[in-house]
Amino acid sequence: MRPFLRFVLPVWLALICLSTAVEARPSIRVQAGGWGAAGTQDIEAVLNSVADALMPSFPDHASARIVVAFSNAGPRVLQPKTSDGAYQVLLNVSDARWDQFAYQFSHELCHIVSNFEHRDIGATPGLRSHQWFEETLCEVVSVVTLNRLASSWQSSPPRAGWAEYAPAFRRYAERLLASDHRRMPMQMSMASWYRENERSLEADPYVRQKNEAAATALLKLFESNPGSLASLGYLNAETTTQRSFAAYLASWYDCCPESQRPFVRQLISIFTEA
Repeated sequence: MRPFLRFVLPVWLALICLSTAVEARPSIRVQAGGWGAAGTQDIEAVLNSVADALMPSFPDHASARIVVAFSNAGPRVLQPKTSDGAYQVLLNVSDARWDQFAYQFSHELCHIVSNFEHRDIGATPGLRSHQWFEETLCEVVSVVTLNRLASSWQSSPPRAGWAEYAPAFRRYAERLLASDHRRMPMQMSMASWYRENERSLEADPYVRQKNEAAATALLKLFESNPGSLASLGYLNAETTTQRSFAAYLASWYDCCPESQRPFVRQLISIFTEA
C-alpha cells in the first residue's frame, strides 16, 4: 500500500464511523431557561452522551427529534409531540448536576423508545393499568445509564476536563441502589410480590418506591444478558385492548424478534412462577 493511502485510509474510515455514530443518535435540542448555572450546550453534550450510551439498542428511534425544557413539572415526556413532530421532554434539574441530568433524561428516553405514545393517548384502563411495568423498566435503564457513563466518561468524556466527573455517576447509582425501599422483602419472589401489589400498581403507576424495588430486582437480569435492552424497543409496539398483565407481556413477547424472545420469556417467567 502506498504511504499516502496508508495514512488517508484509516482517517477516512474513522470519519465514516464517526458519521455513522452521529446519525445513530436522535437530534436533541435544549431550550434556554431554568437551568441555573448550566449552559444549554453543556446540557446537550450530557444528553447526547446518554443517547450514545443507549441508542445503539434502538435503531428504529435513531431519527427521533427531542426538545428538552426545564420545568418544575418534570421529569416527564409530553404527549402529543410538537407541531413539527418532535418529542417534548421536561427535566427538573439545574446547575452542573450531570448525574441527575443523565438519570432523569435516560428514564424519559426509555419511555420514547418503548413506544409510550401507543398507550398514552386515550388509553383504556386495561392498557394504562400496566404502565407501572414500563416505569419500572425505565428505572432499570436509568441505573444502567449511570453505570455506562461512569465508564465512558472516564476514557472519553464529552468535554475536556469532564473525566473527573465520571465517578459521580457510579456513586449516584450506588446510592440509589442502597436505599432501603429498593430492596424486595426477604425470601419473596417477584411473582409473589406482584400478586401482593397488583391492585396498587394498576391503580397508580407512579408509586415510585414499588417501581424502584422491582427495578432493582430486575437490574441483575438485564446486566447478565448483554443486548437485552433492545427488547424494550418492542414494548407497547402493539396497540391492543388486552386487560390482563399476562396478555400485556405476551403481546410484548410476540412483537419481539426471535433474538430477544429468550430474554423476554425469562423475564416473564419471573412474574408467573408459582
